[in-house]
Parts: sequence; C-alpha cells; structure tokens
Amino acid sequence: MQQPPMFFGFAPLVLWAVIGIGLAIGNYFLARRLNANSTLWAVLSLIPAVNFVFMYYVGYRVVYAVLDRLPPRSA
Repeated sequence: MQQPPMFFGFAPLVLWAVIGIGLAIGNYFLARRLNANSTLWAVLSLIPAVNFVFMYYVGYRVVYAVLDRLPPRSA
C-alpha cells in the first residue's frame, strides 16, 4: 500500500495555524477594548483544543459589552 505524500498530513495543521493566528490577533485587540488581559486572550486563541470553547466565551463577552453600552429601555 502506498503512503500519501507528507504534505497532506500537514495541510490541516497549517490551515488551523493560520486561522488560529488570525483569531489571536483579533482577540488581542478585542481584549484591549474590553479591558481584559490581551496576552492571555491571544494565547488561549492559539491553543487548538481550548480555542473552540474560548471563542464561545469571547462571543458572549462581546454581546454583554454591547448590551451594557446600550441606553436603558424605557417602559
């Protein structure tokens, strides 16, 4: 049986690394706007197993920040 070329084993890793770097840069600046620890957010965005759960946290944190900045609704 013939082995597949070595590139096919690394292609998904390279793809996830590029996506992770993009998320880390975006989350770094987002954390600065939300007064959170920027470096921690960038590192958590780079860890493959953690970033799936962490991106849910980031999403909720952004939604709560937007809701806090909206004016109160009058009845």
